[in-house]
Amino acid sequence: MTTAELLNALARECPNGMSFDPLAVRLVRQKVSFQDFQIEALKARMFQLVDGRWFSQEMISDVETQLAIRKQATYWLKEHGCFSVERLLESFRGVLRHIATPEDCATFLRHLGFTVLDARGKGGFLCVEGDRRTKLAELDGGAREFAELAERLQDAGGTLALHEIEEAMPHLTAEALESFRAQLLPDVHLAEIGGVPCWRSAEAIPLPEDFAEKLTTAVDTLIALEEKVSAKNLEFALNLFYCIRFREEYALPDNATFMRICAKHYQGDNDVFPNAKQPRVRSPNTCFRNLGVPIGAKLIFAKDSHITCIVLDDSNQVEYDGKAWAISTLAMHLLDVRSASGFNHFSYEGETLWDRRLRLEREGEANENQTDRTRPPAEVMDQESGIIGLGGRPLSPATWRAFRNDGTSARVSDWARRIERGESAEEIARKSGYSVSTVKLQIGNRHRYFKVCKINRIVPEVGSDV
Repeated sequence: MTTAELLNALARECPNGMSFDPLAVRLVRQKVSFQDFQIEALKARMFQLVDGRWFSQEMISDVETQLAIRKQATYWLKEHGCFSVERLLESFRGVLRHIATPEDCATFLRHLGFTVLDARGKGGFLCVEGDRRTKLAELDGGAREFAELAERLQDAGGTLALHEIEEAMPHLTAEALESFRAQLLPDVHLAEIGGVPCWRSAEAIPLPEDFAEKLTTAVDTLIALEEKVSAKNLEFALNLFYCIRFREEYALPDNATFMRICAKHYQGDNDVFPNAKQPRVRSPNTCFRNLGVPIGAKLIFAKDSHITCIVLDDSNQVEYDGKAWAISTLAMHLLDVRSASGFNHFSYEGETLWDRRLRLEREGEANENQTDRTRPPAEVMDQESGIIGLGGRPLSPATWRAFRNDGTSARVSDWARRIERGESAEEIARKSGYSVSTVKLQIGNRHRYFKVCKINRIVPEVGSDV
């Protein structure tokens, strides 16, 4: 009998799998006759599950089911670059025989020719496109999808319900989603908003306008008292300052997230946050201003060059068919899909916006390396940054630049006038495409800019609309 004929016979006589131990082989030969030299050829066409039994494809499922599995797996890989083996198992659990665990399902998929990474503890078993055995955080599919999710978060004001994310990424388990979030979106954390589990970016937390000042006071006081600058001590100090349970009020139960936000807003000179959990830093969210795409520029849809839209602001708003759209929302509309990145599907000056971002990042890294070699000594930089802040302490150069940028921005000046006329920050954010927290933060920085100018007897720069 040929190997194919033997496999068919074994599938009929041993539907629950078989062993190639000598005694087991002797028993099987009473039903199906084969020679010792044929055993290796049989093993090459079969696979072994965790319990030690060997199976052929026919013992696991019929041909129709195998075709359906291949079709679903191929579709997910083509669309997303990777998927959770557990998700596939959930979809076919009722029609697969002898496959009860993700580990066995991973073995079966490998037998079918797919590449599966054993990433337990980092998202479970992941089936990936081709033979790219890179680190999980560098999987092109995962990174691309989470870049799109970052844009959706930005469009939604920095907060998305977890069930919306799961619906947008049905190919990933909750474990894989959480793993990718931690690796690819370090500024996004889990939070329960109104009783609903959400992902929320740090920028979306509506912190009090004077948070940086009071936090800096708390940190410097703890240092002066020789107390540890810990999450517990900072929480206690902020509770006293604001007369509320601060972390409960702002949904910040995670210590690492809380300390990361404190480190970001601290304006003093003490190096007190070296142990705050700092995940891998990612580039800022993609937006037109970071890509050098001006307002009024024409963008071309990659799938159809006859479809174009016009850039409305420096963030992510475009005009199409007489309406304003977030660019990702427009891409989903044109492609008729639930999730898509507009920056992947629209081009400017002959390259997609996503490719433009990658190119600019590479050029920026090269320029940064060149700058490091020509950077002035630390003493010179310290002499150039003697700006006194609102708390009477020197501001860091980065903080002063943030105040000055927002204080001299015509856009922020317009927002401030609209607030004075009675318009709400929420309404401004909705119309401009920015998150509410960004609008509030930049208006607050504008006020701080003029106060700091006054303290330091600096004439506000031209164009700041004093």
